[in-house]
Amino acid sequence: MAAVAIGIFLATIDASIVNIALPVLEHDLHTDFSIVEWVVLAYLMTVTTLMLSIGRLADMLGKKPIYAAGMVVFTASSVLCGLSQNIVMLIAFRVLQATGAAMTMALANAIVTEAFPASERGKALGISGLFVSVGIIAGPTIGGLILGALS
Repeated sequence: MAAVAIGIFLATIDASIVNIALPVLEHDLHTDFSIVEWVVLAYLMTVTTLMLSIGRLADMLGKKPIYAAGMVVFTASSVLCGLSQNIVMLIAFRVLQATGAAMTMALANAIVTEAFPASERGKALGISGLFVSVGIIAGPTIGGLILGALS
């Protein structure tokens, strides 16, 4: 449950953490706000587009290997996002990051459902849903704290 909860939390926090930094990204990367918005849009569109296909792929190849690979892709691409030197690199790495996030998000509830007996499944799925909400809510706050510390 802990591994799945962490994956869910990271994938959802990343959907909202960047929102507060958009004006800073616009200034620091010397670009227009309409282009900076693609940092958020590319992530959300990629996650949404890939979830169904990744679920099917996991049915064919196995859920745990795809989930683990998703965590690796997500983590590596998060580092690459931090190292981006321009807006094009950042958007491209956000797409890669979202691919890893989709690999974890698409499989989280399936793994929880298989891992817990029927008597505990409802509680486990509730905890999973809690981490979705906490990640989305915590994103702007954590993003603001990081921006405040780096400014």
